[in-house]
Amino acid sequence: MKKSKNNFIKLSVLVAIVLVGVAYAAITTNLTVSGSTSVKGNSSNFSNNVIFASATASSGSTASIDTTDKHIITFTTAELKAVNDEATLTYTIKNESNYGASISAVTCSSNDTSFSTYVTATPSRSTTLTLAKGATSSAETVKIKMIKTYAQTTVKSMTFTCTMTATATGA
Repeated sequence: MKKSKNNFIKLSVLVAIVLVGVAYAAITTNLTVSGSTSVKGNSSNFSNNVIFASATASSGSTASIDTTDKHIITFTTAELKAVNDEATLTYTIKNESNYGASISAVTCSSNDTSFSTYVTATPSRSTTLTLAKGATSSAETVKIKMIKTYAQTTVKSMTFTCTMTATATGA
C-alpha cells in the first residue's frame, strides 16, 4: 500500500507539472512590431557645408573666399615679369556636413589659349582627398609660375580655373 501511495504521489506531481506547463503555454503570446522606414541623403547639408576654410596668397598676390559662396576663392597673382616668377595660393577645405567627403584631384585650366604658353598652374595635390565629417584638410597649394618670357609692352591678363569635385560618402 505504501508503494502504491508513493506511486500515486509521484504520478500526481508529474500530472501537476504537466498541467502547469500546458496552462503556461496556453496563456502566453508573442508581441511583434512591424513597420517601415525611408532614408534619403540631405544634399543641401553636404553642398552647403563642404567649403573653403582659409585662403592666403604669396607676397604681392591676393586671395579671398567669396562671402556668399564659400566654394569659390578669388586668386589674383602679382604681375609675373620673368621666367620662374611665381605666385602661390594656399588654402584649406573644411567638411562641416553630416557626411564624409571624397574630394577629387585638383585640375586647373584656362580658356585663354596663350595661358599654357606663358604660365603653368600646379596644384600640390593630384590624388583624391578623403575628409571625415567635421575635419579640415591640411594646407594645399596652387602655384602659378611663368615659364616663358612675354615679349609685349602691354600687360596680358589671363584667367584660369582650378576645380575639384566633392562627393558625399557614408559618415
